Amino acid sequence: VPPLLDGIEAVHAAGFLHRDIKPANILLSDRGAPVLIDFGAARQTLTQEESKLQPMYTPGFAASEQYHNRERLGPWTDVYSVGASLYACLAGYPPQAADARLLNDKLVPATVNWRGAYSDQLLETIDHCLKLNYMERPQSVFSLQKVLMDRSAMVPPRTSFLASLKRSEER
Repeated sequence: VPPLLDGIEAVHAAGFLHRDIKPANILLSDRGAPVLIDFGAARQTLTQEESKLQPMYTPGFAASEQYHNRERLGPWTDVYSVGASLYACLAGYPPQAADARLLNDKLVPATVNWRGAYSDQLLETIDHCLKLNYMERPQSVFSLQKVLMDRSAMVPPRTSFLASLKRSEER
């Protein structure tokens, strides 16, 4: 994830948003480095005025401001998509679409779904990125990178085999 975030940060530094980050738009090079592709939504901002832009997003990976209040798009919009992508990698499916969550939020937080299987810090970071209110998310890729680069907090908790069985029965 950190190399991917470096690329997204470079896009933001150039004054653009990707606006369609999702696992299908992240390829791995021969050396295992992530490569972000499909800049169609970002490229569109180069040639058209914001008021003429067609909404471009993928349900489940798009932040609520991509559906409504498009004037509030910012780096936090791509941060939402990163969180949704991480969630999808753990779940095997995308999270509930943000527009549906605004009406009836049924998204089970990562901290509930995968407690004990992954570090609390990673799960809390995913949940933080998936906040519906853009002001409650990390406001920049840099702030997200700082949290994810703290390797000491990324160690999953040690649990006994019996405890992990009990947790899976609770789900």
